[in-house]
Amino acid sequence: MFSLWHKFKLLDFRYHLLCSFIVHLILIGYGRYHDENYAVPFTDVDYKVFTDAARYVINFESPYNRHTYRYTPVIAFLLTPNVLYDYFGKLLFSVINLIVALLIRSIVKHGLAEFESYKRSDENKLQITQVVEKTNKRRRKKQKNSKKSDGEISADLAMILWLYNPMTIAIATRGNCDSIAGFFVLSTLFVLQVWKSSFLGGFLHGIAIHVRLYPVAYSLALFMHLSKFSFYSHNYRQSPVTRLVKGKHKKLQLKGTENGVLSVERRQTVFKMEYVYYLIPNWEQFKLVSGCMLSLFTLTGFFYLLYGYQFLHETYVYHLVRKDTRHNFSMYFYLQYLTAGIKNIGFWQKLLTVLPQIILLLVFSVRYGLNKLSLNFAFLTLTIVMVAYNTVLTSQYFIWILVILPLCVWQIQMSKKAAFFLITIWFVAQAAWLLPAYFLEFQGHNTFMFIWVQSISFFCANMAILGRIIKCYMIGKVQKIN
Repeated sequence: MFSLWHKFKLLDFRYHLLCSFIVHLILIGYGRYHDENYAVPFTDVDYKVFTDAARYVINFESPYNRHTYRYTPVIAFLLTPNVLYDYFGKLLFSVINLIVALLIRSIVKHGLAEFESYKRSDENKLQITQVVEKTNKRRRKKQKNSKKSDGEISADLAMILWLYNPMTIAIATRGNCDSIAGFFVLSTLFVLQVWKSSFLGGFLHGIAIHVRLYPVAYSLALFMHLSKFSFYSHNYRQSPVTRLVKGKHKKLQLKGTENGVLSVERRQTVFKMEYVYYLIPNWEQFKLVSGCMLSLFTLTGFFYLLYGYQFLHETYVYHLVRKDTRHNFSMYFYLQYLTAGIKNIGFWQKLLTVLPQIILLLVFSVRYGLNKLSLNFAFLTLTIVMVAYNTVLTSQYFIWILVILPLCVWQIQMSKKAAFFLITIWFVAQAAWLLPAYFLEFQGHNTFMFIWVQSISFFCANMAILGRIIKCYMIGKVQKIN
């Protein structure tokens, strides 16, 4: 069995792409059969909404004439072929899944190369070693006759984690469009880290925000990533902040993590007065913001001229004030149910709902955004916080996490048993929520209180997983050189 897995991961990445695409096609075909023969459809209800909106666009009408269409008009324009062939959109989303996989592979390969470059740097008075030497010996022995390098294997494994994930496959083949937003988020990371183009990265980030509002939470992390004061940046040693920190701390600080492994911690990056320097934009940050504003304002202004305020309300405002008392994993769902008939919600209630999320987003953006090697991990922590703390949380939101997670697996030093345990906790907590939700939805029983309790349990499970991931996150094992 182990030998089969070893051979499987050593396959050329193009075979994995082909195999995954075949699986997508099979499920698209099965979806047609399922929809024709079963009462509960396989196809996502929003897919029909997309098709109807595309039909309005073809007739030169507003896509928002279709009730419950609450997406950018770009989706309706992209899916106009659905009017003639109703499975075009599913094929499009499946192809985007493959492109996302290629982006994941490229970003991970580049990240590993950057890490290796840092290890070889003469400027760093640190000796960086592999986390577990025994594991590396076994790996080298098994890869002795392989044409793939360690970096290629790690990149392929990250790609495989996305390609064969049942949830990501189901999302695309059922006709959900969240893979499009994931594509633009990863494109932003790819352009910034691989191509080193701040303006184009900002331009793509603006498109990502336009397509789906949630990427706006990544903006501060992107801005900090381009700071000349960033850890591992070329200008770090010459910056005023560096000289100030060096004056206080002559030696490097080493922060302990689990299993006696140490990670580099040269300075703290949150809540210090000297870091007001970070708020002064440099040229690269200016290009990032300019590119973002250009694409975001151009698309938003263009569609506002076409469809007026209805476009702004349905695409953005609705998602900010949306309430959902069914199909909602959020721990705030019961509060929304109890206050559904109240028009004027108190200011303090709204503030306490969003304040914890905002604080965590700011801290993680600065803490990990200011590290050149941690931008992907910053995105992961920010996404988990956004999803877990959101007032509306449905299954499709998990795709936001799954598109970022493969980028960070190689930097999360966790045993297989611990990873399996965390995954089990997550699924058990979700299943525990689904049980009372089933009795509410299909049996008509009043189980709101039980669903709320399970929502809190699910939130705690997500926070426990986030805390464990942060604890196990590290750039590498380090030792002092005397």
